[in-house]
Amino acid sequence: MALLQIIYTSHATVSLDTKSLRELAAGASRKNRAFGITGVLYCANEAYLQVLEGDEKPVLLLYADILRDERHEDIHTVAIRPIEQPNFPNWSMGLLEAVDEPIDLAEVLNRRDDRVGVWNDAKWHSILNTFRAELETIDP
Repeated sequence: MALLQIIYTSHATVSLDTKSLRELAAGASRKNRAFGITGVLYCANEAYLQVLEGDEKPVLLLYADILRDERHEDIHTVAIRPIEQPNFPNWSMGLLEAVDEPIDLAEVLNRRDDRVGVWNDAKWHSILNTFRAELETIDP
């Protein structure tokens, strides 16, 4: 079965404190694990960037649920693309609340005019590599 990666951004409709955000990620992790989905959620100033990876059908069904979720708005699909292997194989939902070198989500969020998935591929690899490096410092 083909592996699929979806990257999207959104804004929170409600503020989540650290505890609530971690509980949200833990619940997502349990659900994702059951469907073989891996990924990471990055939060900065109530803006989210999430990467979902796994078999095509479960990832698409999860993303359809996310699009209907009222806890966030202004959802922007950044990339939907096939992948050969997951970038976050050990993480059913890694949560990054901070990284050593913060990622400017404004740059990503302001890319509305681009076609899906065409924003500077090298920049995406840089972001995904940053996420992987940060997650390596945390136990799954």
